[in-house]
Amino acid sequence: MGKEKRGHRKRTRPMSTITVVGSIKPVLGVDLGDSNSVATLLSPMNGSIVQEMFPFSMDDAGYSLFSSKVPKDARIAYEATSQAYPFTRRLKEMGYSDTTVAHPKELAWIVKSKKKNDKADSLKIARLHMGGLIPESHLLEREEQIKRDLLIQRVQLGVEIGNVKRRIISYLKREDVYNCLPKTEDNFSVTRRRAIDSLNFGDDRDLVIRTMMRKLRFLEAECPPLEERIRQVAAESDDVKLLISVQGIDFYTASLYSSFVGDARRFPDDDHLNSFFGIIPVSRDSGDKKRRGRMSKEGPSIARWMLGVMVDNVMRRNAEIRRYYDSVKERSGPGHAHVMAMKKLNRMLYHMLITRQRWKWEDEGLTERKLSNISSSAAPSSSTTTTTNEGGVTQA
Repeated sequence: MGKEKRGHRKRTRPMSTITVVGSIKPVLGVDLGDSNSVATLLSPMNGSIVQEMFPFSMDDAGYSLFSSKVPKDARIAYEATSQAYPFTRRLKEMGYSDTTVAHPKELAWIVKSKKKNDKADSLKIARLHMGGLIPESHLLEREEQIKRDLLIQRVQLGVEIGNVKRRIISYLKREDVYNCLPKTEDNFSVTRRRAIDSLNFGDDRDLVIRTMMRKLRFLEAECPPLEERIRQVAAESDDVKLLISVQGIDFYTASLYSSFVGDARRFPDDDHLNSFFGIIPVSRDSGDKKRRGRMSKEGPSIARWMLGVMVDNVMRRNAEIRRYYDSVKERSGPGHAHVMAMKKLNRMLYHMLITRQRWKWEDEGLTERKLSNISSSAAPSSSTTTTTNEGGVTQA
């Protein structure tokens, strides 16, 4: 008789259990994907934790499967990816209320390992959540998310306008005609624009410069509708009305700042707010040695950029903050002084939002004019809505 060929038998991993004491709620870790996701459910059973892992699609059929497997009282955790917002909305619709969104960068440091796949990630998230070790991330409510998108779209438009202006200036300098233009304070004043439009090279350069100028005008024409809507939204915000009492902060920068901060009470103190903006130094302490590095630059870069613009505007109008900046500049240089001024202004704005007090050095007449501006239903003039410098920043 021939030797019977032994087939390869697939090993099945037994359902893992962890001994626990007391009663706990089921915990679910989810690794989100664009079309398919993987979930790991850790459920208490007879003093132990039973682990169940299952994939589900990000459609009605997948969510139906999800609902059949996951109890409504489960504590659910998942990473803050592009799918986090629609997934959160579906969870609320299905009746799940205990959800936690994990901070992606901090979570990456915690779960860093050589083994990385959807199943392993969902299990790690579930175990961390069970131990209360998930670094949380803040998700905006739907209405706040739409307002943020409106503001960021205006920021991006300003950046594009600034880039186009720089390209036009660079092109005119390269063709040795820039110095022939009329001398004005604004590189793109009405007088200069007319001069640029009247340039005649007699070849394809005419088509190039006309195309660049048409693109500039198109982008600038997109700004007024956005700014008018931002003005209307600002008129409904108590935080914006409070922040514009600061000389150098207008409804636009106040709206952007308020959008990123949200409810200031979610930050225990101003140090946590500065940490959110990423303007605290990186700390590398070991034993008795304390090491402080550069800015952490955690958090949204647009928020940090906006805070820098606010500091520049406020310093031009406030002698106290200017003196503070100059004193730090003498000791540590302009870069460090600018960051320290950002932290100081941020602390002051945090105090205003928490105590609901107006700016200490408020010009009441100016504040009233600002409030009248955002309360007015009349559309703003083109001279105030398209004033954008080469850096894409609307002048306050």
